[in-house]
Amino acid sequence: MLVAMSLFAFIACSPDESHAKDGGPAGHSHFTEIPATTDGIWKLLGEQQAKLGSVVAKNELGEAHDHGYAIRDLVRALPAKVSAEKKVKAEAAAVEVAKIAAAIDKSSAAGAQKATQANVEKMAAAVTALKTELKAK
Repeated sequence: MLVAMSLFAFIACSPDESHAKDGGPAGHSHFTEIPATTDGIWKLLGEQQAKLGSVVAKNELGEAHDHGYAIRDLVRALPAKVSAEKKVKAEAAAVEVAKIAAAIDKSSAAGAQKATQANVEKMAAAVTALKTELKAK
């Protein structure tokens, strides 16, 4: 009996590797592959911002949090890839972007299109300000 309970607990608590590549049954994995270079990060950030803007414009709010969290993850990767004097600014921006990503998640889950759009605009402004601060291409 103890062995059976242990086995059940092991299976129940083990991650399901069958969905690791496709993002799970609904495709809602918040894993973001981080490019090796800052240029790669900025390129992917732009792509994610475009996707976020597109899904919100189409009122497809169920996908908004995926793109918001991808942007968060990409911005979080920047402090490790910038010079020491820019690191503090990048870290502060990462905290702000994480807050906005959480707000996008909350408003999109509630089906609040206008609030989600406002949060997307905040996200765009935060990323643009960071890009300017870091003097990125």
